[in-house]
Amino acid sequence: MAASQTPLRTDGAIDVNRSGQEKTTIDRILECAVALNWNGLTQAGETTAMQVEYRTGSGHSLEYLKLWSSTTRGVWNLVCEYWMQSGSGHESGATFVGREYSGDFTWMLDAIMQHQGAFRPSSSDFLEGLVQINRPMGTDLASAQTDMTEALDRIGSHLR
Repeated sequence: MAASQTPLRTDGAIDVNRSGQEKTTIDRILECAVALNWNGLTQAGETTAMQVEYRTGSGHSLEYLKLWSSTTRGVWNLVCEYWMQSGSGHESGATFVGREYSGDFTWMLDAIMQHQGAFRPSSSDFLEGLVQINRPMGTDLASAQTDMTEALDRIGSHLR
């Protein structure tokens, strides 16, 4: 049997998906999830930007993330948190601040967080990450839809 030509990262993890394409970064797939759910996550079109901040733990997997929205430059409001493990001040999973949310974002976030190994970490040099997302336009949404569909197919989940 011939040796595989699949490129390996320095940590030994394969850096391509089954079709031979490079894996999507965790930053990109989080950006896609927010973009695809923008209208449900924001208040009546007022939000001009959103950002996801996260912290990684051992093995470069995300321990938690927080989604923030902004209607005014420099002023951020917490929308939701997602924790992988329960702790003294929080439960595991997604928690929305100030309201209930019933869209696909929670489902997508669960799929992403539970299958982090399917995505390339953004950097092994930093424990914290930040993904800034502007209001998505038509081409942004089409690209996000394509990337999300491919990612969910790869982990065995499907868009609802």
